[in-house]
Amino acid sequence: MSDQLDFIVRNLPNLLFGFPGQRPGGLVLTLVLAIVGLGLGFVLALPIGTARAARSSLLRRAAQLYIWVFRGVPLILLLLIVHNIFSTGRIGLETSSFQSALITLVLYSSAYQAGVVASGLRAVPEALVEDARVMGASPLEAWKTVRFPYALRVMRPGFTNQAITLFKDTSVVVVLGVADLTTTARIALGSDIDNAPFWVATYLTVGAIYFVVAALIARIGQRRFGAEREGKVGLVGRLDMTSVR
Repeated sequence: MSDQLDFIVRNLPNLLFGFPGQRPGGLVLTLVLAIVGLGLGFVLALPIGTARAARSSLLRRAAQLYIWVFRGVPLILLLLIVHNIFSTGRIGLETSSFQSALITLVLYSSAYQAGVVASGLRAVPEALVEDARVMGASPLEAWKTVRFPYALRVMRPGFTNQAITLFKDTSVVVVLGVADLTTTARIALGSDIDNAPFWVATYLTVGAIYFVVAALIARIGQRRFGAEREGKVGLVGRLDMTSVR
C-alpha cells in the first residue's frame, strides 16, 4: 500500500499539470479542452439553436440536420474522422492532434448546446415578447431584452449538464495521444510490468479527480440556478427594458 501511495504522490503533479517540459497537460489540459470546447461550442450553438426554433421550416430543418449529425455520431468516431480529414492536409489545412481534438469537441458540444438553446427559446412565453413589442421594442430589442434573458435562465441547468458531460468526454482524446488527464496516467504507468500493481490505484485517483471537478461544476450550477429559482436573482430585474423605446 505504501508503494502505491508513493507512486501516486510522486506522479500527482504530472496528473494535475502534465510532465515537466510538456505542460500544460493532465488535468489542466483537460480543463482547457472542456472550457474552450464549451465556449466556442456555445458561440456556434447560439445561431444554430436560434435557427432550430425559428419559424422558417428551411432554417429549422438545416439546424436539425446539423444537430442530428454531430449528436448521432459517437464522439470517438467523430474524433477519428475529424483528425483524419484535418491532420492530412486534404482540405489545405494541417492540424495537430490537440487542434483536431479541440475542433471535434467544439462540433460535438455545439450540437448538444444548440438543442438546449432551441428548447430554451421555445420555453419563452410569447406574451412577454408581445408586451415588449407593444411597448415599442423592435424584434431585435425584444430578443435581446426579453426572449434571450428568459431563455438563458431556462437553459442554465442544461448547460451545467453539458459542461459536466464534456469535461468527462475529453478523456477520448487519449486515442490521439493528447496529454490530457487520462493520457498522462497511461504514460505514467507506461509499459513497465513493474508498474502493474499501481494500475488500480492510479486510475482510481484519476476517477476521483474527474468526480471532484464534476461535482464542483454541478454544485456551482445548482447554487446559481437555485438562487434564481428562489428569487434572489429575479428575472424581472434582469430584463433591461430601458432600451425599449
